[in-house]
Amino acid sequence: MGGFHENRLIRCVREREKEIRAKHVVNDVGGKTPSQDMKVDRWFLTRFSIENAYGGLCEEFFSLDGGPSAWETQTGKGNPFIATPLGGNTNRQLKINAQRIGPLFQVEYLASEGPTMSSVFDFWCMVWQENVERILSVNFPHEERLYPAIYDPSKETIQYWPIEIGKTVAYMPFKITCVDTKMMAAPGIRAITPNDMVYRVTQLRISYSNPIGEPEPDREIVHMCYYRWPDGCLPIPWPLTTASYAATAMRIIDIVERELPSSSSPLLVHCHAGLGRTGVFIALDVALRQLYQNNTVNIKGVVERLREKRARAVMNPWQYAYINVVVAEKALQCGALSSCVGGHNVRHLIDRMWTDLFDEVHRQFQGNILTYTPELMYTS
Repeated sequence: MGGFHENRLIRCVREREKEIRAKHVVNDVGGKTPSQDMKVDRWFLTRFSIENAYGGLCEEFFSLDGGPSAWETQTGKGNPFIATPLGGNTNRQLKINAQRIGPLFQVEYLASEGPTMSSVFDFWCMVWQENVERILSVNFPHEERLYPAIYDPSKETIQYWPIEIGKTVAYMPFKITCVDTKMMAAPGIRAITPNDMVYRVTQLRISYSNPIGEPEPDREIVHMCYYRWPDGCLPIPWPLTTASYAATAMRIIDIVERELPSSSSPLLVHCHAGLGRTGVFIALDVALRQLYQNNTVNIKGVVERLREKRARAVMNPWQYAYINVVVAEKALQCGALSSCVGGHNVRHLIDRMWTDLFDEVHRQFQGNILTYTPELMYTS
């Protein structure tokens, strides 16, 4: 790296440190400096090489616009329901809190809450209406029972898809049949028991019995449910004795790429509320596509664009820091970052961020995440 370029990067780092130390100020018209795409080395140094790098990312998270989306401003309501056309220039609002996002780097997403007893019919209406071929669930059915102090059965995510081969569930006029299902411990490795399971992949067939129109052909859907991502937290290392948060993060990305290959239809992602874990996954997927396609990074801008459609996507600072450090890991892995940038050991700075993030998560959750397993859904 040339001396001029290195000096410029150092100046960027110093400017970033001043920015973090300064109070966040919004001008009289509520404007903020728009985030910009940055070359990978500059982004990395300005986020990871400063003193208290984790604190800097937390400050950046709190500087994000946390107000209502444009839709909320216009209507005074929360995240909008997707409308389904009924004909005659009329729409019916689906009772599933979901938004279309994108296309962002050639990919469209549907960000949704988890289906409940009152919304499951409209969830499948949305799947059919939007021609969904891939569903990623980053929570699991009935996980809300892990939190008895706030548990509300009317708001819990239900077992909305069949997991026994040949079984059909009906949410008329839709019928969903399990064609095949696999409990997986890792890509290519089957889980022996539910408690060994990290994720489940299910091949589904959805049929639509149109009561007033011509019959429509059945459709195929690939459903993946990831069981090791606690609400409000980060994906937990699995197995606990060997894996690190970093290795787990890399594994999740590889799992989704393997089990849910790219398609022209939108990728439907949901958790419980469809904000935290859903926002993290979509933001991470978009940021990595930007890295691979443009060799630039703008995670703040990605989250801001998500929030334009789905307010409060990515809910806390440790989730935001997680997105940043996973992108750094992938940048190092794919060669977009060299092992030494601006005189700094890249591996050392990434490891420092993981350590700070790990410590913060354990402070927030007091170690309780270490006992988190999916066995609850099989004992309910």
